[in-house]
Amino acid sequence: MLNLVYDRLVHRDVDAQPVPGLAESWELTDESLTLHLREGVSFADGSPVDAAAVQANLNRALEPDSVTAPMLAGVTGITTPDERTVVLALDRPGAQLVLALSDLPGMIVDPDAFGTPEKNAALALAPAGAGRYTVTRAQPGAEYEFTARPGYWDPDAVRTDSVVWTVMTDPQARLAGVTSGDLHAAITTPLTIDAAEQQGLRVETALRLDHMAVNLNRSRGEFGKLEVRQALAHAIDRQAIADTAMEGHAEAATQNFPKDYFAYEPDLADAYPYDPDRARQLLAQAGLPNGFSFTAILLNLPENVQVAQIVQQQLAEVGIDMQLKPMPPSEASPTFNRGDADAIVTTFTGRSDPALLFSSLYGAQSPQNPSRSTAPGFQEALDAANRESELQARADKLGDVSKLVSDNALAIPLVFFELGSTLTDQVVGYEPTLLVDEWRGVGVAAP
Repeated sequence: MLNLVYDRLVHRDVDAQPVPGLAESWELTDESLTLHLREGVSFADGSPVDAAAVQANLNRALEPDSVTAPMLAGVTGITTPDERTVVLALDRPGAQLVLALSDLPGMIVDPDAFGTPEKNAALALAPAGAGRYTVTRAQPGAEYEFTARPGYWDPDAVRTDSVVWTVMTDPQARLAGVTSGDLHAAITTPLTIDAAEQQGLRVETALRLDHMAVNLNRSRGEFGKLEVRQALAHAIDRQAIADTAMEGHAEAATQNFPKDYFAYEPDLADAYPYDPDRARQLLAQAGLPNGFSFTAILLNLPENVQVAQIVQQQLAEVGIDMQLKPMPPSEASPTFNRGDADAIVTTFTGRSDPALLFSSLYGAQSPQNPSRSTAPGFQEALDAANRESELQARADKLGDVSKLVSDNALAIPLVFFELGSTLTDQVVGYEPTLLVDEWRGVGVAAP
């Protein structure tokens, strides 16, 4: 929903590559990233989206307690040579920053709407952005109504006067809403694709960068041993998970990126094939011929529960006893990140740039890495990737990072899965993407 009300400095195409947004162009060097802003763009209250506004937002994003600060690592300062130019000074190469600005750090808020605790709290119900819609009604956790802004700089992106976003956790209720015509579109997950198609509904999905994985706290239990982590990787039949728990709407994962993404590393296509005998050998080498036990927390969502139960059964076949502890999504990740769990069966949300995913999951200082350690050479390999802005050269360097992650079995990727929408035939302009659907240019045709 944030994309409806907050425009970003950089947008993404359906392949998750950068295209102009509030910044109509940019230049990247080893020392700086220079943004050239569109002329005549305004916030919902009519005030200009100028260099000063962007500077205020980026300085806010860089504050030490900001959740977006790690995404802007390497930025040492923001200057504004003129009202349409913003320069980010860098202390290291930062090819990842362009796509970082298509994510939360690049969502520009009216500076008059933040800066005090009261203003910051008010933004939750009254967003103040430069996006194509404004919030006209909000029932937190239930329903939100958005109304199109007149004069938005990209009129082709606005094809409906209003959007009503209803929060519905029951997948069957979502399908029923589309069938009845009460909803024009509903989020579709692997477990609802077949049901929707069997009802004759229109379904459009794409294999996302999001993927399910077993993330391990390498500072707890037996997971500090490489052989143990590798044993887990060999003990899991990913294709069986894709075929059963995901009902075939998934791709077995051997790394953090799917096959059709530019950062996919072909040399890892057969990493850790399903081999229970090899898993048992590795456990014996680790001094655990009779296996071991650990507890994994998981999100109490249907897909996560089904996947975790299959993993549990497969690990049991090689003598590993994985106890499952379901938790609400709001509790599971914080519990793991605090270091209060051995492992978590979770979904790694795709990031706007591969380097951002790597640093958040495996960086030694990342809040999402409770091990507070990483593979030898990891940061150096990641820095080398961030020196490359040309796509293929960058993909090659990112592949080196993927190999380090895989060789050290820092986590156990499981499956990439399809996500998208179930739609009525009246909906036009929708195209599923690798990341979060933006709904730009989506409208409803007359019946």
